[in-house]
Amino acid sequence: MHSFIDDDTWPPSLHGTGGEDYFSQGWGMQKNAYPFCGSIIHEDDVAQNQVSYRFHLADPVRFNKRIKVCLESGHADHLRDDWCTTAYWYQTLPGPRLELPPVEQRIPRKATIPRDGITEPDISKMTLAQREAVESRAKRMEEYLADRQVLFDRRAEDSQARARKNVELAKEVRARWLRSLEE
Repeated sequence: MHSFIDDDTWPPSLHGTGGEDYFSQGWGMQKNAYPFCGSIIHEDDVAQNQVSYRFHLADPVRFNKRIKVCLESGHADHLRDDWCTTAYWYQTLPGPRLELPPVEQRIPRKATIPRDGITEPDISKMTLAQREAVESRAKRMEEYLADRQVLFDRRAEDSQARARKNVELAKEVRARWLRSLEE
């Protein structure tokens, strides 16, 4: 994470470590929620999604003209994750009226992989070693997708079990409360 404040050039005024550290986590995102930081949706509960927050109430980042906050997507930005952010700031003096784009332009994008002009290789023109490499890659991808589906299914089962348990607990709390009214 790094923040360019006002007229900063490289290196910026604030230059931290990974995104998980910015959200007061460590070694990956954790399933927790604190007053000033945490995760309200964790990727264990909703596959391939994470919703985290960080409030700078105790440690405000002050700027006069502009601020640009960047979070790396993987080490040295090697990943191509789709990030969406919301930022709030508070000022004491009136400023220029800000125009928001229409809602349609503010809805988060779903990640897509462009397939324009990408065709499958012509295996008939490959050497035996190249064909074996293509077949090996296809087999590894098939195994990966199967393993990933098992993980997604297990996460879904765990999430549904927690939801059922929450319903049971809510019923129990309601029953105790109703019994307390009779006493």
